[in-house]
Amino acid sequence: MNYIPNIISGLRILLIPFFAYFIINSHYSYALYFFIAMCISDALDGYIARFLRCESISGAYLDAIADKLMINVSFFILYIMDILPFYIFVIVVLRDFIIFYGILLNNSFDDSVRINPIFISKVNTVMQMVLVLYCLLFLNNIISLNYIQDIINTVILTTVLSAMEYIYNYINLSKFKNSNRSIRYSSNL
Repeated sequence: MNYIPNIISGLRILLIPFFAYFIINSHYSYALYFFIAMCISDALDGYIARFLRCESISGAYLDAIADKLMINVSFFILYIMDILPFYIFVIVVLRDFIIFYGILLNNSFDDSVRINPIFISKVNTVMQMVLVLYCLLFLNNIISLNYIQDIINTVILTTVLSAMEYIYNYINLSKFKNSNRSIRYSSNL
């Protein structure tokens, strides 16, 4: 039972190539269904992990990787299709790079550090999914693109705020680690 959330996250990663294939080959209804399934799996794996109390560091990383792949692949394809502007793709990828680089700088791959997404980051992920869903609904001739700029602006705002908060947290964590090191060194003298 403890592996169910990780299996769901892994399945989400496996669905990404199918989603990409369908959208690239103009099978927009299938692309929409696959993307909805991936969004549901994103909510489901976290809920199950909390419900079964089987949250793990590897599961947190797997879930984050699945989210980043799902969103970045979607944004890139929608950019190539000339539906989303290139700058939104760049902003989202840059934020993900900041998060990844911050983790590397703070040596957060050890077992003592947990990934705890900040609230604005969760809002950002939801807004990114909403933007992709909005574009897929447009491609399926269900809605027009009247409000796409509003959603893009919201994604930009939440992406920038999220990146700024991660940078702030990384700086504070780095200061905390450095102060602990200096305390250890001075106590050893």
